[in-house]
Amino acid sequence: MLNTGNVSQLRAHWATDIGGPITTQPTLVTGVQINGKPTDVVYAATWSGRIVALNAATGAIIWSVQAPTVQTSCGNFDASQGFVGTIGTPTLDRNTNRMYVVTGYGFLHALDLSTGADVMPWTQLLDAANASPRTIVFGSPTLSGSDIYVTTAGPCDRRPYHGQIVRVSTANLAVLQRWYTTGETGPDGGGIWGPGGVSISPNGLWIYTATGNAFADTQNSSYAEHVVRLTPYLTIDAANAPPLSTTVDVDFGATPLLFQTPACHPMLAAMQKTGILHIYDRNTLADGPIYSFQIGRSTPSGGFIGLPAFDPALNRIYLANPVDSSTGLVRHGLVALSIQSDCSVAIAWNLPVGVNSAGANPAISPIVANGVVYYADGIGSEVFAVDAQSGSQLWSTNNLPQADRVTGGIFTSPTVVNGQLFVAGFDHKIRAYGL
Repeated sequence: MLNTGNVSQLRAHWATDIGGPITTQPTLVTGVQINGKPTDVVYAATWSGRIVALNAATGAIIWSVQAPTVQTSCGNFDASQGFVGTIGTPTLDRNTNRMYVVTGYGFLHALDLSTGADVMPWTQLLDAANASPRTIVFGSPTLSGSDIYVTTAGPCDRRPYHGQIVRVSTANLAVLQRWYTTGETGPDGGGIWGPGGVSISPNGLWIYTATGNAFADTQNSSYAEHVVRLTPYLTIDAANAPPLSTTVDVDFGATPLLFQTPACHPMLAAMQKTGILHIYDRNTLADGPIYSFQIGRSTPSGGFIGLPAFDPALNRIYLANPVDSSTGLVRHGLVALSIQSDCSVAIAWNLPVGVNSAGANPAISPIVANGVVYYADGIGSEVFAVDAQSGSQLWSTNNLPQADRVTGGIFTSPTVVNGQLFVAGFDHKIRAYGL
């Protein structure tokens, strides 16, 4: 088990090229039956449309599937490729031995975890009025019971498109409902960009999302630039748009973090392009945020997006900040917020690591495990291990030989499980580090 006492000893175990840029978080399932033998398997997918299963111990490719890609000239993607496959992390269901993966093109796949074989035919989720390439899926599909929820946005925010949530049955991949941020025929925009898709309450009764701007005189018209709570059947229950610091393009661009401490009501945190982290009491969501923190800088590139991490052991939230705030009060790097006994929120520490840049440098979601926060700095191509309590740096990939470091950027969260740290790079490689 990796912890504060041994994480400084991490070294490279293996690196495997899987054939394309990666923004999907490596995901591990233990004891998968591979040719009759229980095997720990790491799953990932690429912008080139390749979906792979790797042996977690060796990095050897167990199976590989090529999914459809979509042509795009959007500068968010590799211009030399001109096409994109899978952007959001696949969702794994151990109960059914399935992987659910959505391509940017809007096809939902159900694959067998052991073989990669199709469990049922691929299903196109996008309606005719919002078909690719006008609409694209950025986030991970979210599994809740027998349903999957998929969110959509628009590449480079190019009109016309209407952001939506699609509810799909796992029984036959049939589309059950759609909810449009600005209505099916309302103003363009309202994309849902968050890497984690939607968030679902622990009891499964509520769906939470955070939305982008509409192309209207008021860009938060309808449910654009809102935090929204819906029923599992995608009917609105509550919503709020925080007061605007500007009227142009203040997307949330984020997946809401749901968390709760023993002394407080259920809460929600959402990152906004304004550089503000908004914290809501989920019981009074429609009344607006109970706290709003200017963590980052409001920039045209909108790097302050992503998903914070919550540590229930310390009652802290951890989030990435790509660039120093305008006042200099909060530095770039990693920020820890402490939830106090009276439910107020305060900065516990701020570790300035990584590249201090607002340009094309999104806030990669950190993860926390066994008292250690793991943070990947996007354009800096560096991964850090930090003491969750004190904020002191314990390790970095830059401590390793050059051959064992990521190049080209890291634009998804690392994964820690069973004593290994898995990192997906833009250099097409999945890397495993361990003791």
